[in-house]
Amino acid sequence: MSNWDSTAGPSGDPVGQTSRSSAFRAFARRHGVSDDSITRLLWSMEPAVYFEWKSPESVRPGDRVIGHIGGAPALPLDVGWGVGDIFVASFDLASVPRTLLDDGLPREGQLLLFTWSDASGGKTLYIPPGAETTVRPVPVPSELELQFGSTHMVLDRWTLVASRDDAWDAHAWLIDEDHGGIWGEAEGEEAEWHAQLAAAVEEYAAKVGVRPAMDNSTDKLRGVQRNVHGSWDDGAEEFQRLREEAVLELRDAPERFDEVYDRAWRELAEQPLLHLATFNMESLQYDWMDGDISWLISRDDLHARRFDKVKHYWLG
Repeated sequence: MSNWDSTAGPSGDPVGQTSRSSAFRAFARRHGVSDDSITRLLWSMEPAVYFEWKSPESVRPGDRVIGHIGGAPALPLDVGWGVGDIFVASFDLASVPRTLLDDGLPREGQLLLFTWSDASGGKTLYIPPGAETTVRPVPVPSELELQFGSTHMVLDRWTLVASRDDAWDAHAWLIDEDHGGIWGEAEGEEAEWHAQLAAAVEEYAAKVGVRPAMDNSTDKLRGVQRNVHGSWDDGAEEFQRLREEAVLELRDAPERFDEVYDRAWRELAEQPLLHLATFNMESLQYDWMDGDISWLISRDDLHARRFDKVKHYWLG
């Protein structure tokens, strides 16, 4: 059994729920997971969609196709394709599987990712449903641009296929190495917090019968970036402390989770960035550079669909 099969809606969307967290809580409760563990999981986990690449001719009827990599993008009529803007991928958001943990993504339209030739920057474009688009010709650098070293690489076209039913990542890897974390050994109060979160994961796996994948090195949509972004530096410990306070506050009123969670984000000195997508550069044919490229977004911008505010991040 998977979380994708756990709701009654024909599309897999949670039905009859009143908040972003209620579908997950109702499902976990039904399987005997304690409310304390549910609160810790809702607080710390981001749902992720892991995907693999397939050549178009190798896609099988049962594959869950969610987009493609490379080739020429279909762009709105008023949007150009400039030299040096390397088209990475396009996701068909209506085809991206939805799980019981809300990922904040719209379920309509297209999400396009671009990076620069040297991977030092990039951008994201959201195309709403119904927008008229056209496939742009590949930009050709002018003689002057060539003299200044401008190039334009076009990636080979591959099909993206969702590869895991259940995948989670922990905010800022607030969990020990056995569960996908990358921190060194925690001490004192922080070690207790880590242990409580790890125990919540174990309880969920035992009661539900599904152990969500937690892989911080895979290509993925949403989840958490491979290494902790600097925007978490001053907020990770406070985020954990607020979680444990919320566990106590919500014991008699778990339906208030969204209210308490939203308030906690406002209390952080800086709003840490959430992960939108990651690709490994070697697999994208950057033979001269390794590492990962990621696209990050603030929580407010994600919920408001302000994808023009996305931050590009290269980790070498």
